[in-house]
Amino acid sequence: MAYIDELLARDEKVLYDGRQHTFVLVGNIITETVLIGVLIAAGVTASTAFANRIALGLPVGQLILAGCGLISLFVLISAFFDYLRWNNEQYIVTDQRVIQIRGVLNKDVIDSSLDKINDVELRQSWLGRIFDYGTIEILTASDVGINEMRQIAHPLDFKRAMLEAKHNFARGFGYLDPAAVTAYTQPAAGSGDLQQTLQKLADLRDQGLLSVDEFEAKKRELLNRI
Repeated sequence: MAYIDELLARDEKVLYDGRQHTFVLVGNIITETVLIGVLIAAGVTASTAFANRIALGLPVGQLILAGCGLISLFVLISAFFDYLRWNNEQYIVTDQRVIQIRGVLNKDVIDSSLDKINDVELRQSWLGRIFDYGTIEILTASDVGINEMRQIAHPLDFKRAMLEAKHNFARGFGYLDPAAVTAYTQPAAGSGDLQQTLQKLADLRDQGLLSVDEFEAKKRELLNRI
């Protein structure tokens, strides 16, 4: 079971699953690869330059080379953890909230309820517009950022999904128990039952408890029973 599944409430649905752009991971790995190359080159150069020098009974050049190799190993391990961190960082939009998950073993989870979101700020550089990444900051009513998502991939899609979820949340979509709708609109015996049931569905739609698509689906279901 994925970690996000453990965070979801009953009947809560994931609408969008976002991540940091792959450039974040690639940039870190390239930097660490270059650093490893520099360390190895420095170690080889030092081992040659100090080949005849002895310190504490050991050749200085070999000590420097071994030290550079050890540091390179730590940098390589760091690159592996960079991948794990990138792979485990998620930006989730559900029909109730926005969830940011960080961490590999220790998890850091930030929730922003859709009803508490006042505004969404999107920042994209010219490179971000070309390669489709950017930073999204969720703002509260006091205009204080409570959730920042840096260099997220497809930020416009994420922002659109979040605003649509907030709009639907404000109108009550996604929170009505399907069993309750069925019980409310269950037709009884009689000739005027179908018209009454359709009227009840229309009332639910007008109150924002049913979307237009849900209304049409229920309407077709009832008409197919004739």
